[in-house]
Amino acid sequence: MVPRSSKLARDVTGAVNVLLIVLIALLMVSASTVVIMLYQGGQSEESTSDVVAMGHTITVDYIGKLTDGRVFDTSNYSIAIDDANYPKTLSFNLRSESSYTPLSFTVGEGEMISGFENGVVGMRVGETKTVTIPPEEAYGAMDQSKLISFDLVETVPLLETHTYSSFQSEYGVGPVNGLTVTDPFYGWPVTVLEWDVQADQVTVKNVPTLNEKYRIYGDGDSGWDVQVTDIDSGSDRITIEHQLDDADSDMVKGVDGSSTFFVIQVDTAGGTAVRNYNSELQGKTLVFIISVVSIVD
Repeated sequence: MVPRSSKLARDVTGAVNVLLIVLIALLMVSASTVVIMLYQGGQSEESTSDVVAMGHTITVDYIGKLTDGRVFDTSNYSIAIDDANYPKTLSFNLRSESSYTPLSFTVGEGEMISGFENGVVGMRVGETKTVTIPPEEAYGAMDQSKLISFDLVETVPLLETHTYSSFQSEYGVGPVNGLTVTDPFYGWPVTVLEWDVQADQVTVKNVPTLNEKYRIYGDGDSGWDVQVTDIDSGSDRITIEHQLDDADSDMVKGVDGSSTFFVIQVDTAGGTAVRNYNSELQGKTLVFIISVVSIVD
């Protein structure tokens, strides 16, 4: 028979062993939980630190386009000078090479149009995204008071009268009978028929060439041609036709004094077009290709 004391010792030893096993198991589970929590915490910090949020100051590279693909602005010089692959809008302005750098701004501070700011939220460093922005989140609707409609076929008086001062202001010289000057708008010859000193009245005659084309509202990359299609001395009218068609909508700009405008809504069937004195981007849906370079803070 085994002594009672020996049996008791074995029972105690067994209980201690079981308790140690349970404690070891609990420690292993606890350690695993801590490791998982630390890992998840690290992952959470990593996943949010490189994601753009409101209040972040970030730098981005971008290409801004109209929906027809023409570029109106970019932070990339190689794109700015590449007109073959990246055709430009009428108002695109090529700057010095050193000015083409990533754009830095604070998201939510109103430094950018709202559609651009909202578009970068949630992007990660290194990510590139195409954002389409409607006018209300870009530069707003066009001011209708800055839209001037005109007819594609118009008439101009054959004879005109001026005072001495208005003639001098218009042509840059004083009137002399028989003097021929150049019309500052159409560019055709103008002859002084009579300078009545007593009445302070200068009568001039526009002398364009029939079927000739004359450039208006600029030269080179601005303005467009009008063609003289009729000269009627009986009705004292010169008929001109603007050399514009439907495809010229949003593709032609003009210079009117110190103001630049854009020709829109050319309707050859209806015989009308519109001079738009708003900025080229007003009323337009814009497309931005945005790449997040860094999150500064």
